[in-house]
Amino acid sequence: MAKNWNYNENKNKIIIDPPKQTLRITGHRMSSVLGLNEYQTPFGAWCEITKLVKLPFEDTKYTIAGKAIEPKLIDYMKKKLPNVVSIEDYYGNVFEDFRWNNFKDDSKIYGGVIDAVTTLNDKKTLTAIIECKTSSHPEHWSNGMVPTEYLLQGALYSYLKGLKQIIFVCTFLNDIDYAHPENFEANDSNTIIVIKKLNDLIFEVNGEYLNIEGCIEYGNNWWKSYIESGISPEFDETKDKEYLDIIRSSDVTKDTPLLKACEEAFELSRAIKQAKVDNSIDEMEKRLKSLENSIKQEMIDSDTVMCGNYKLNKQVKKSFREEDFAKEHEELYNKYIDIVESYRLTKGKGE
Repeated sequence: MAKNWNYNENKNKIIIDPPKQTLRITGHRMSSVLGLNEYQTPFGAWCEITKLVKLPFEDTKYTIAGKAIEPKLIDYMKKKLPNVVSIEDYYGNVFEDFRWNNFKDDSKIYGGVIDAVTTLNDKKTLTAIIECKTSSHPEHWSNGMVPTEYLLQGALYSYLKGLKQIIFVCTFLNDIDYAHPENFEANDSNTIIVIKKLNDLIFEVNGEYLNIEGCIEYGNNWWKSYIESGISPEFDETKDKEYLDIIRSSDVTKDTPLLKACEEAFELSRAIKQAKVDNSIDEMEKRLKSLENSIKQEMIDSDTVMCGNYKLNKQVKKSFREEDFAKEHEELYNKYIDIVESYRLTKGKGE
């Protein structure tokens, strides 16, 4: 975290300088912005879009399976509909220009990556967005239902491309499928297709019922209120704990009085020093340093490159003799001298 931050007066929002570079509201973040994502709040989306915080990401069995099975679902759809192509094949030779954002020419705020599309016979004119999904919960897709997060994602992408419908293809996996997604085959018994018309979609946002245009307008206003201002939405101590922990760890004095932080740091330093004494760490470190210095010198003297688990690496580099240069060229040396302030934190002898 490189950005400076502070609290607002009520200590329920984070304030940063208005960001010069941002990420976009993607299909995933759209539901977060609208408060419809159970896994991420508007504050979490704000943290990511402003680049204040990015949570560590690790692949899970679900993400691994999704990546492995997506091409299989596209192949499945090719058997069901004409002119189905992956987004990579659609952009062809210019795919690298659109790899990370398929909407860079459509919006300055919204973005994302499409899974696949259908086209007219000219292979250029889009007719529908195809979103490929995997799930272990078929009940979430019963009777033509689509989970809200996915529905918003597809609606956003279709709207930005000026299309009137979204095609969802979802395949249902069991434990063995997640264990070996490379062996999975999509077929009519484990896969469904759901088609939604954009004009039929209504989303409940803060007690109001919005169509996709209303959601886009909400997102535009949200962007102006929070992204352009650098002032976050209100955070929730429980739901936003991961983001807040990372933010607060970058400057503990925002939540802890300076004197208290000093006292805590000093006591922690003493405890670490005592732990080293109790476990003879200092003596072991001194012995290790002595041994390695002796090993290094002996290997140099004997022209030995490898010894046990140790390898001697030789480096040759130029060294600038600053003192000699200053004596011989004092005027030129002083011309390039700058006064730079630096600070060093030291502890008292009470340790």
